[in-house]
Amino acid sequence: MNREDLVDIGRIIAPHGVKGEFRISPLTDFPDRFLSMEILRLYDDAGSFRMEIPLSSVRIRPDKGDVLVRSEKIGDRDSAESLKGLLVKVRSDERVSLSEDEYWIDDLIGMKVLDRESGESLGEISDVMVTGGADVYLIGRPDGRAFMVPAVADYVFSVDVETSIMVVQGVQELMDL
Repeated sequence: MNREDLVDIGRIIAPHGVKGEFRISPLTDFPDRFLSMEILRLYDDAGSFRMEIPLSSVRIRPDKGDVLVRSEKIGDRDSAESLKGLLVKVRSDERVSLSEDEYWIDDLIGMKVLDRESGESLGEISDVMVTGGADVYLIGRPDGRAFMVPAVADYVFSVDVETSIMVVQGVQELMDL
């Protein structure tokens, strides 16, 4: 499996108790997905596969912001401690389905941005800043400068993940800032 086909959904942060249970910090907007998983595929920071472990129980703790996991394969605190720092990854095709107007950040990065009125290329999305409200797209311009566009209908006319093209409108004043 190609490393680019994998998506991080969690990181093991610590053992919990003495019977092998461990804590995962979710790196997903959908931590409930862990409830339906039967196995965890674990990788190190370099992206190398380390192991696959079957799940016995999963508890989501929204108050703590973590997920508690137990596996028959991990029977004590030392074994759980040895997992600390490993990443939980899934294949891209195992990601949670999004609604029609939602997109994965990695699908947006590198997307070409076109002006709706002129058809001119304004640059490419180089980053997505997740804020408390609407996300903000950082657009790298061909001249090396950048500008930001809020991810709202006033500015974003269309997004086509298949062709990797976003069409924006009314952004001239944002480009001049």
